[in-house]
Amino acid sequence: MLVTDLDPYHPDHLKNPYPFYGKLRELGPVTFLGERGIWLVARYENASYVLRNYRDFTSSLGVGFTRVPDHGYRYPLVDNDPPEHTRARRAVQGHFSRAAMTRLRPAIRDAATELVEAAMAVGDIEAVTTLAQPLPDLTIRLLTGIEPPDPDTMAAWGDAVGQLASADLDPLHAKLATDSLEWLAAEGVPALPEHCMGRAIMDLGGENGRLAEDGLERLMMLDSIWLAGIDSSGSLLANAINAFAEFPDQWDAVRARPELIPNAVEEVLRWDSPFRSFYRRTLAPTSIGGASIPADSDVCVIMAAANRDPDRFSDPDKFDITRPDAKAHLAFGASIHLCLGAPVARLETIEFLTALAGRVRRFERTGEAVRSPNQAVRKFCSLPIRLVPA
Repeated sequence: MLVTDLDPYHPDHLKNPYPFYGKLRELGPVTFLGERGIWLVARYENASYVLRNYRDFTSSLGVGFTRVPDHGYRYPLVDNDPPEHTRARRAVQGHFSRAAMTRLRPAIRDAATELVEAAMAVGDIEAVTTLAQPLPDLTIRLLTGIEPPDPDTMAAWGDAVGQLASADLDPLHAKLATDSLEWLAAEGVPALPEHCMGRAIMDLGGENGRLAEDGLERLMMLDSIWLAGIDSSGSLLANAINAFAEFPDQWDAVRARPELIPNAVEEVLRWDSPFRSFYRRTLAPTSIGGASIPADSDVCVIMAAANRDPDRFSDPDKFDITRPDAKAHLAFGASIHLCLGAPVARLETIEFLTALAGRVRRFERTGEAVRSPNQAVRKFCSLPIRLVPA
């Protein structure tokens, strides 16, 4: 056991976390941060072990810093383990199948193309509001049937839901998350069209009626798919633009070999993961990498650190879209808790980069990029970019 005052939630570490993650990995398989009372796991081998071992490291008390009983939100997938997790996941899994993504692809392609063409007509853009936020908004509407309110409200709600996992939760974010849930129940659900995912969840309880009939579990399931999918995908899209602005040679490779785009998406996920970390809790004494962990401990698995572990990825700080093992990243979690929406995020980003590759020769920075202070999701508040036409 090692004790350190290195805090992953310090503003400096949030802005530029990777040097900090390197120091954390050097300290050992697990590090105890006494100030916050949490155990930090930053190495790939140990992070993968914890994420895959739901019997010793439970999600049932929540996957953010604050436990479910303390903030009052239980999402049916991320905040449950088998058998409840299995039941809930099977209720909606079909909507994220390969066949479902094939049906969704043409509409996502059209949306991405339209957004990119509009951005190209402007040239100098704010990439977050012009590209990274609108595409997930459109995608989630197509996926769930929810007709969202205005983009600014959606951005605030998505950010707030992500902030529920933060260590220093602002009461404003808790209120915004509640506001979004109340809007969904009062306005979003009644306006759902027939024969959409949202209607299948709310009226039928998903496949074979597996979701509870009292309505709350169904509402929380729909809410989690809706808002979590928007904020994380928006982060991924902006992080991709930033990566290719920083490494123009990699963008040249994308344009020369479009078949590399799927692997490029995996490398973006590895190199600059949208989700910083997930929590697990111990119900009994256990161990991580030989270190004893007491019962009732809060274990913070830092996927973004694991994805830059030199013991797992060669030259891990290098952004390389040809990396053969890029898909081994933990950006979407692992095992039974592998992100349900991962196929949608991959589809969005593939079509997004495909649309850009045919039209953009270079991404040039036109101002200072500003990272969000969000403690759970690594994303941008502002990313000013010039799209240089091909």
